[in-house]
Amino acid sequence: MKLLSPLQAISKSAKLAIIALLAFLPVRAQLNTDRITDVGRNALYFEDYVLAIQHFNQVIAAKPWLAEPYYLRAIAKYSLEDFVGAELDASEAIDRNPFLPDAWEVRGVARQCQGKNLEAVGDYQHALSLLPFNRQLLFSEALAQEDAGLTAEADSTYAILLENYPKFDNGYVGRAQLHLNREDTVSARADLDRALEINPNSVQALSLRASLASEPTDALADMERAVTLQPDRSYLRVNRAVARYNAGDLNGALADFDYVVELEPTNYAALFNRAMLRLELKDNDRALRDLNRLLTLKPGDMRTLYNRAIVLYEKRDYDAALADADRIVEAYPEMFNAYALRGQILRDSGHSTKAQADFRRADYLAHRPANNPDNPDSSGSSDIPEDSGQTANQFQTLLTIDSENESIEQTFNTAGLRGRIQDRTAAIELQPIYQLSYYSADGDVSSAVYVRAINELNAARALPYVVYVTNNVPAITREADAARHFADIQRLGSQINSSANPAPLDFFARAMDYMTVRDYDHAIADLNRVIELTPDFAPAYLERAAARVMIQESQTGRALEITDSQTETRLSAETSMALNQIMADLDQALELDPLMAVAHFNRGTILLRMGADVDAIESLSRAIEIEPTLGPAYFNRGYARFNRGNRDGAVADISRAGQLGIHSGYNLLKRMSQQ
Repeated sequence: MKLLSPLQAISKSAKLAIIALLAFLPVRAQLNTDRITDVGRNALYFEDYVLAIQHFNQVIAAKPWLAEPYYLRAIAKYSLEDFVGAELDASEAIDRNPFLPDAWEVRGVARQCQGKNLEAVGDYQHALSLLPFNRQLLFSEALAQEDAGLTAEADSTYAILLENYPKFDNGYVGRAQLHLNREDTVSARADLDRALEINPNSVQALSLRASLASEPTDALADMERAVTLQPDRSYLRVNRAVARYNAGDLNGALADFDYVVELEPTNYAALFNRAMLRLELKDNDRALRDLNRLLTLKPGDMRTLYNRAIVLYEKRDYDAALADADRIVEAYPEMFNAYALRGQILRDSGHSTKAQADFRRADYLAHRPANNPDNPDSSGSSDIPEDSGQTANQFQTLLTIDSENESIEQTFNTAGLRGRIQDRTAAIELQPIYQLSYYSADGDVSSAVYVRAINELNAARALPYVVYVTNNVPAITREADAARHFADIQRLGSQINSSANPAPLDFFARAMDYMTVRDYDHAIADLNRVIELTPDFAPAYLERAAARVMIQESQTGRALEITDSQTETRLSAETSMALNQIMADLDQALELDPLMAVAHFNRGTILLRMGADVDAIESLSRAIEIEPTLGPAYFNRGYARFNRGNRDGAVADISRAGQLGIHSGYNLLKRMSQQ
C-alpha cells in the first residue's frame, strides 16, 4: 500500500487554504517589518535613540539583507556618539546597497568624528558621485578636507559650494575658518561679513567675527547679539563675559560668569575666568574658593595650581603656596615665571638663599635666546616653548569656549564649526502640545498640570506607573526601560486576549506603553477601544489627539510650526484631514471636561499652526483662565498676538512666560524689540 504524505492526506479545500496561508505569511512579515521600521523612525525623529535601536534590531534580526535598518541604526548610534558602531552599521548598509548616498554620508561623518578624515573625504566623494553638487555633502567634504590638512582641496570645494549656493551662510563661515587657519584674517572677516549679510542671526558667524574684532566694543556688540539669539548657551555667555572684560565692563563680565556657574557648577572656563577676575579685584577668598573647586574637578591642572599659588602667596599662606609652586616648576622647568613666583614665596617666608637661586634662574630664562646652545640646562626638547613667558601668560589669560563641545579653546577651530554650525535661529518654535506619559523631564515646568481624571487614576494607582501630563517627554536612555515596556505590552496583550470582557484600563495602559515606545498606530488602536468601552473618558481623546500629532510630525519630518516669515501655514490635504481629526478629539475632550486647561492649550496651539490666530488666542486665553501658571500658553499666545500686530500684549505674554520658566521667551522678547 502506498503511503500518503501529510499534504496528500488532507482535502483539496484544506490544501488551498494552507497554500493561501503560506502565500500570505511573507506579506504579513513584510508589513510587520515595515511597521517596526516606521516605529523606529518615529523614535529617531523624537530623539529617542536607544528605543530606535531596539526597533531596528528587530528588523535586522528578521531581515538581515535589508540596507535601510542598518542605515537608520547608524544614525541612532551616531546620535548617541557611538561613532565606531555608526561606522560599522553604515558599512553594513553600503555592503547591501552601495547606491544609498545617505549611508555614505553617515559613515563619512562617523569617521570624521573618529579623526579618520581621509576616509571621510572618500565617503563624501562617493556620495557626491551619486548626488552631484549636494550642498550638505560639499560642505561636509570641505570640513573633512580641512581636518585632513588638505587646505588647497578644501578651498576648491568651498569655491564649488559657494558658486552653486551663494546664499549658504554656513559655507562662508566654514571658509572663514579655513582662512583663519592660514592666518588670512582679512579674507576671514570678509566671509563672515558676507555670512551675516545673508543671515544676521548666524550665531557662529557672530562669535567668530567677535574673536577677530580689533576693537573691544565691536567684539562686544557681536557677542551681545549672539547671546540675544541664544541666551541659554553657556559658551556664548562665557565669551561675552570675556568681551565685556576686554571692553572694561568688569561687573558685566562677573555677572555672566555667575550666570554660567549657577547653571553649570562644573563649567571649567566660567569658574577659571571668575577666579581670575576675582583675583584682579583682590577678592582673594572667593577666588581661592573657585580655584579649589577647579582642582576638585581637575586635580592636576597646572593652570589652576599656578594661580592658586599666587592667591595663597597674597594670603601669606606660604607653605601651601610653596607646595603649588614646586609642582609648577617641576612641570615647567623652563618657565621663568614659575621660578620668579617661587622665589618671591621663598624670600618672604625667610629662605633668602633659595630665593636668590630661583631669581637668577628666572632672569636667565627670561633673557636667553631661544634654544641657546650655551645653556647647560637646556635639553633641546621640542616640548620647551620658544617663548617661555608665553606659557605663563596662557596661565593667566581668560578662556573662551568653542561651540561644539564647550571645551577650552583660545580660538574657534574647525571642530567647533562641525557641531553647531547648522544651528539656525530664524524659526520660532512654538511650545509643544501636552500629552500623557509615564515619563516627565526633570525640572519640567509642566509636570504639575492638573487633569482631574488623571489625578484620580494616579490616586487609585490604577495603572502600573504614575501618569504625567507633560509637554516635555524625555527620551528613553536605558535599554532596560525599553525592555520593560515591551514586556508590559506582551503581558497586557495576553491579559486582554484571555479575557472575554477586557477592561478599558488594560487597553489604556497598553496604549500608554505603545506611546512610550513610539508605536503611535497601535496606541491609537487601543485608545479607540478605550473610547468604545468608555466614551466619557476625556483623557483618551486628549491622548489620541497627541498620538495623531506625533504621527503627522514624524511622517513630515518636522513639527508644524510657524516661522518669522510666515503668518499662515500651508497645509496639504492629508495634513488638513489629520488636523481635523485632532481637533475633533480635542473638542470631544473639552465637551467631557471643559476645565481641562491642556486640551484648550493643545487646541489653541494647533489653531496657531493652522494660521487661525484669532481662534488660537481665544483657546489659549481660556487655558490661561483655567490654569494661570501655564507658561507655554502665555508663550504661544504671545506669539499669536505678535502675529496680529499686538506688540504690547505679546511682550506682556512673553515676559510672563519667561517668569514661569520658558527661558526662550527672553530670546523672543529681544527679537521682537528689533523688529
